[in-house]
Amino acid sequence: MWTVEGLHGAALVTVDGSVAVDVAGGPATSQTRFPIASLGKQFAAVAALLLAERDALNLDRPVSHWLPDSPPRWREITLHHLLTHTSGTSHWQDAPGFDVTDPIAIERRAPLLTAAEPISRPGIRWCYSSPGYLLVAHIVERAAGQEYGSFLAEQVFAPAGMTSTTTGRPDGPGAAVGHRAGEPLPDAALPPLPGTSDVWSTVGDLARWTGALHGGEVLGWESHMVLTGPLAPTGEEPAPGACFVGAHYGYGLYIGTVGGHRAYFHPGDLPGFVSFGAWLPERRAGIVVLADDETVDVHTLLRRLLAAAGLS
Repeated sequence: MWTVEGLHGAALVTVDGSVAVDVAGGPATSQTRFPIASLGKQFAAVAALLLAERDALNLDRPVSHWLPDSPPRWREITLHHLLTHTSGTSHWQDAPGFDVTDPIAIERRAPLLTAAEPISRPGIRWCYSSPGYLLVAHIVERAAGQEYGSFLAEQVFAPAGMTSTTTGRPDGPGAAVGHRAGEPLPDAALPPLPGTSDVWSTVGDLARWTGALHGGEVLGWESHMVLTGPLAPTGEEPAPGACFVGAHYGYGLYIGTVGGHRAYFHPGDLPGFVSFGAWLPERRAGIVVLADDETVDVHTLLRRLLAAAGLS
């Protein structure tokens, strides 16, 4: 196994189905399970698309159908708006009475989110909203008639061969401990929030998933085109020193560039952890980074991984 300077965790790069780089640093190994934070949004998006393919839900139906007690404005918001971050729903800090550290059930969280004041009319403005994806998970539960984590386990993880992936912290040894600048944060991970920060996985499972998802093994062609379509401009511009930029958002994925290559990707972070996953379609390359230190410089690390894999 190689070493890559600056990695406190594990990383895996595949090119055309073969492992190009497999590295780990600090206390982690390639078998360590990490909370993947917002990388999990793509699983919520895939769950919604799978149900849409089965006619169990309609992406353009007002979400008030599944949230009957929501305020009137929710009659204008569709599942498509939630999935593209264009619903007018903002981030956690604007939901009255919502505490992300409080481990309450999703049924009790939903009314707190729908009570928040909108920042815009739906479809007008892109604003990254993890609460929106919590509501996506809630709607998946309603449409599927089963708990969100169970749906993912049976309909997504198992078919993809993701034997080391769970919703919620896995039992037993092998789970990563978060760090800040090298100092352990044993209780760093937040309570699992379905749809947005509840998945734990390994670099191997996520690499397998990325290849299957973008290789046509998970969704139909039309659904995959929606997932990876440049549906909503983010307004994001390249920052100095950045290795990736997402100019558009699809469903649970940014559409932009990584190291100058066209890519579908998503970063993630939680207290004590950083994550990143990408697919470079022209190179048929997948990149997964799972770090157990929140101070890891992902941009610098990605440049080193791309170089090691011959993709720079």
